[in-house]
Amino acid sequence: MALKSGLAAQFGIKTETTWGTPVVVDRFYPVVSLSIAEQIARMESEGIIAGARVLRSAQWAPGNVDIEGDVGMELYQQGTGLLFRHMFGAVSTSGAGPYTHTFTPGDLTDDHFTAQGGIPDVSGTVQPFTFAGCKVASWELAAQAGELLTLRLTVRGKSLATGTALASAAFGTGSGTPFTFKHASVTIGGSAANVKGIRLAGDNGLDTDRRFIGSEYVAEPLEAALREYTGELDLEFESLTQMNLFRNGTENALVLTIDAGSAAKCVITTNVRYDGSTPEIGRASCRERV
Repeated sequence: MALKSGLAAQFGIKTETTWGTPVVVDRFYPVVSLSIAEQIARMESEGIIAGARVLRSAQWAPGNVDIEGDVGMELYQQGTGLLFRHMFGAVSTSGAGPYTHTFTPGDLTDDHFTAQGGIPDVSGTVQPFTFAGCKVASWELAAQAGELLTLRLTVRGKSLATGTALASAAFGTGSGTPFTFKHASVTIGGSAANVKGIRLAGDNGLDTDRRFIGSEYVAEPLEAALREYTGELDLEFESLTQMNLFRNGTENALVLTIDAGSAAKCVITTNVRYDGSTPEIGRASCRERV
């Protein structure tokens, strides 16, 4: 019997062949938080029935079904390539072990997956919640001094089933080992930068509310807007170098390197511009002890 608490929880995914047709998950990740959930709207009649003071049972019906939420995890040293494929859409692979996977913005039409969360009840039974037709709508990767690296995926799906058998969770070597801040470094315009923290985010521009009469379920989310890649850097005011990049409207290559050895390395390269304002001075609070 499983533990009678969230300590027995599990999370796994597998790429689907046909969008919305669930498959048995076989790639598992230690999960920090899981909020993917089913919401079912209620439609209520506005018709007046003479003498009725409350809504009658026949005057309401279930409406649209929404599957959406976040998956929060740490950035693990192995097994995250599948996640990056669903985040970006295109991948090319080279090498012969260790492999090098290069992810770039590409077609997301065939990047959909089944996700299953195992949620324990107080009797010690891990209840399977199987979500089909899942796509990554947006994501966020963050590194902060003194902390583990984190990855958050915002997911939109089609349907939920609770009768599917719970898949047996297995974790490969390194798939539960997170990258740490010590593995990370940043260069801006080819020069090393002292960074306290960095957050990179992507929005895939999906139309996640394609609705048609005849079905309560959303149709497959398709790309309908330009993708947005944004982020934040936490830097000290060391000189005018970074500020001038903002003032001059200069684009530069930003490279986040996360390196735990030859078999566990992630490099994110992007061209960036700075938005914001020049430095400001704030009045520090002053306390007097009496």
